[in-house]
Amino acid sequence: MKKVLEVLIVAFAYASVVVGAGNASGMEPFFYYTSFGVEGTAGVILATVLYGIVGYFVTGLGQRLQSKNYKEAAYLVGGKAVGGFVDALIIIMMLGTGIIMLSGSGSLFQQQYNMPLWQGSLIMTLLVVGTLMLRLRKIILVIGMITPILIGLLSIVIYQGLSNQTESFTELNDYVISVGDTLPDTLPNWWVAAINHVTMMTVAGVGMSLVIGGEEKDPKVARWGGALGGLIIGGVLAMGHFALFAQIKTIAPTVDTLAQMPSLQIMNTYVPHLSGLLTLVALAMIYSTAVSMFYVFISRYVPMETPKSRWIVLGVLTMGYGISFVGFIQLMGYFYPIAGYVGIVLIALIFYGPFKIKKLEGIGLLAKVSYN
Repeated sequence: MKKVLEVLIVAFAYASVVVGAGNASGMEPFFYYTSFGVEGTAGVILATVLYGIVGYFVTGLGQRLQSKNYKEAAYLVGGKAVGGFVDALIIIMMLGTGIIMLSGSGSLFQQQYNMPLWQGSLIMTLLVVGTLMLRLRKIILVIGMITPILIGLLSIVIYQGLSNQTESFTELNDYVISVGDTLPDTLPNWWVAAINHVTMMTVAGVGMSLVIGGEEKDPKVARWGGALGGLIIGGVLAMGHFALFAQIKTIAPTVDTLAQMPSLQIMNTYVPHLSGLLTLVALAMIYSTAVSMFYVFISRYVPMETPKSRWIVLGVLTMGYGISFVGFIQLMGYFYPIAGYVGIVLIALIFYGPFKIKKLEGIGLLAKVSYN
């Protein structure tokens, strides 16, 4: 029973890191899957399988190397050239995504509570600063508690979406695709979109995913926790996809009026008394993603849980807060797909990791530990 609980802790922590705020709001599932109509469902299935496989490998790799930051894993597995490229890619993604999360929190506070952007972003910035002062294990437990709540609320969203559906998916398909055509044209088809989403979110989450695996002593707990976390991510995507598809005319009354927070729009329409709760969960997802991104970025340069790291946390978050007014939704259509295309290199490195470790063990450069 204890092992099962440990697997679940890893699974939900990993899922919380990868899922992010875009899925809670509904924008990511729509952009990457629903916008392709019925074909997007095949994309969800493909992504679920890939997330499970990637989760198995990345948390297992972190456990084997007992990672405290991603840098050591990148250079050990990829060498100076490839490892350096992946290192630079992750650095850019970590900082960029963290700042986007601060910006997204400002937008959510403004939409739901009519607060100025700067106030909402400031609240999130202070929460992230406070959390990064905690010990690592406490951080993992905090971010792992959010995903179960999100799944519960998304269950309500999909129930309301499907139970109030007035047209079949086939009848809605052309309209869904028309709405999708108004989004940035950076993904040519459903399978490219699915792969791109997996690679992009892996780039965004690999740093903290390795650290989560590194906190585990049991390799099986780490690997199967990551695999289960990947399936949880797929389930969240599927729930969002079907709800958005069924309620496309609620979230987009005309083809060019797609709501910026589609899931929240469904809740506001059918269960308005719960829309505030979904807003809080979306903010919680922004929070968990921001904590993960800034933790990995800062730990790249300075050991965490030290007096020096606390000053670095304050400095980086202050800078991030200042830049956060650039925007949230707009960047998703361009920054994320580009990161996804480039991130294929990282996926290849993750899959190559176990083979490189066995090679290093064979020549005595790494202590032998069973990876099976």
